Amino acid sequence: MILMIDYRQNESKLLLTDQNIMRSFSGGRGAGFELLGRWLAESDKLTQPQGIAVVMPGATERMSWSDTRAAVSMANSLAFAWGVPAVRLSGKEEAELTDEAVKILSNADFRARVSALYDGEPNITKSKM
Repeated sequence: MILMIDYRQNESKLLLTDQNIMRSFSGGRGAGFELLGRWLAESDKLTQPQGIAVVMPGATERMSWSDTRAAVSMANSLAFAWGVPAVRLSGKEEAELTDEAVKILSNADFRARVSALYDGEPNITKSKM
């Protein structure tokens, strides 16, 4: 079973999957940690994931600096806590992403982590004037 984190298109989505979506949590932009809390509240009924896949934008998609950072931070924190690998996926449809995640995670070292790649400069420290 895999936990997929997808923050593309100004939406937060967590999918628990094993090539079929078993459980899905979604919400608006910035709701990822709330969704994680909801999933963890139910997790006693479910098996712990064997890996985490973070979905990043493809060539034609965009994702904010903050969303990228939040998705990568969540994935790497959970991967470290659970002792499972975290991998990066990009720009495909949900069904294709699930197949790719299963394939990549089956060969990944448990210490694998995701690096954040940004398509622009952050503007959080630039003057607003």
